[in-house]
Amino acid sequence: MIVESRYLGKSAIVGGLSDGQVALATNTLREATFFHGVLGHPLLFREGLAALHSVVVSDFKYRPRDRVEFRAWLEAQDRKFLASLGVKTEAMRQKIHASEARLAELDALRDLRLKPFYSARAKYFEYVFEHQYELNYLLDPVITVHPDEVSFEAFSRDESSYARLAAKRDLFERVDAYECGTTNIDFSDRLHVELDRMRSYKTTRFDVGPSGLAVASSGGSVHKEKKIDLPDSWVMGFLQVQSTMSLGLTKLTLAPIDLYNICRFLRTHKARTSPRAMRFELVPDQRARVVFEPWEHVIELSPTAVYRGPKPQSVRTWGRDRLRTLARLLPVCSRVDVYLAGFGLPTIYTLDLGRLTFTLALSGWTDNDWTGEKGKGRFDLLARRLSVTADELSAVYTALRSTRFATDTEIAARTSLGVEKSRSALSHLCQVGRAMFDLPGGVYRHRELFLEPFTMKEAKAAVISKAAATSEEKTATQILESGDVRIIARRPVSTGFKLSGSAKGPDGSRRRPLLEVDKEGRVVDGTCTCAFFEKHRLTKGPCEHLLALRLAHMSRLAAEDVGDAGEKGDA
Repeated sequence: MIVESRYLGKSAIVGGLSDGQVALATNTLREATFFHGVLGHPLLFREGLAALHSVVVSDFKYRPRDRVEFRAWLEAQDRKFLASLGVKTEAMRQKIHASEARLAELDALRDLRLKPFYSARAKYFEYVFEHQYELNYLLDPVITVHPDEVSFEAFSRDESSYARLAAKRDLFERVDAYECGTTNIDFSDRLHVELDRMRSYKTTRFDVGPSGLAVASSGGSVHKEKKIDLPDSWVMGFLQVQSTMSLGLTKLTLAPIDLYNICRFLRTHKARTSPRAMRFELVPDQRARVVFEPWEHVIELSPTAVYRGPKPQSVRTWGRDRLRTLARLLPVCSRVDVYLAGFGLPTIYTLDLGRLTFTLALSGWTDNDWTGEKGKGRFDLLARRLSVTADELSAVYTALRSTRFATDTEIAARTSLGVEKSRSALSHLCQVGRAMFDLPGGVYRHRELFLEPFTMKEAKAAVISKAAATSEEKTATQILESGDVRIIARRPVSTGFKLSGSAKGPDGSRRRPLLEVDKEGRVVDGTCTCAFFEKHRLTKGPCEHLLALRLAHMSRLAAEDVGDAGEKGDA
């Protein structure tokens, strides 16, 4: 699809010795969104935006070296060698050497004569890289203004890293005016360079608006348009990130020195052979350890990183070099929370910067990006998907938009729907790009990815999942509707439920899925005896047997939710 942005002006930083202005130009094609205030902690804001830019321009995918010039040189040497085989006399050999020496002199003179041309060409390519490449390939962050914070979201160039910077209201010394909403901002390399000009002794204004610096610049307004030929991977990436955040993740709290030690080791060591995983060794009530493969180097984390889980586990993660984008935030960080999804699955790091929160979500490995184009990791299949009507979805959307952010229980109280029904509707809204889950804050937030408003027509299209469902979803629904899935055991534990079941697939064979969910119905872990799970585990999404067991469990939770509501009504 074509994502079009139009900016009246450009983002930049201006100011003199005593004051300055951070002016971010917004996309005029989207809803009217603005924010005007005075920064109380400009250096903290500078470091947060610098880290966001580091993620946006990062590209850690492996690409083989271009060896075109070497091959051309090798072919030239082969031709010289073959020509020398026909030379019989010493005189001819000396003549050839003299000709080659003269040719080298002429080549040197030609390079000297063309040096101004090469310099001009290099400057042109640099201009193209800074301007045209940015216009065509770099995605501008999505900025959302809420009553309690201003957030920036973006993906890396290789689409394997997702970053979100949330500036809380107390970061600002004064807020003059704001309008809640979502839009894009012009975020260029030039703006990143100018960020270093921010100082603590300056009074710095922060302005997010359509004009950017059009009024402040002496050259008048500047129209800057970006038309990015973007596939649906951008929307798919946001979908997968939100689905991962809604899973039952293993949480581990680190001290900033722990993340510093990890980044320092990654900076000083380069693995030449496989495996290249970073392994978290977790034992209940003990300090966690990080093991780097293939050296088996162990870093024992600080006393802050005590694992509080119910059972020991070892979680291997890949693409560890992407953590180096967080290095600039460590001096201003007070706490790091790590959320582990499981073996080869995404990992989420949230950094508490006091008045800022920085979230970095890493896909399972670098080549298996968030878009799902490579690894087809469909974590959205593990999200809540109880059936909801278009009216219920519209009611939940209206309630969330009116408050801008809320918990699932607050939405259930506002809409008079059950908690499980509200959670499923919120999951639907996240998957269609109309909401997001704030993992550090534990709330759902209204966030529009599209220019068009959410209408009843779109609500009806969103609840019709069978037409757009994947083959696993369709098969799981068929298994549930035909009664071919049974919950054999449903054992309550301190963290939620452990389920064992039996599901018969389309081939007539029965499989034994096992599922672990938390108290809110979020998937913590799962196994199955089918061939798909044995080969891929959960790295490419769940099998139809796990999906069918989860649907059966969610249906039972919904029935219990309705029963509890009825008892409260009778009381």
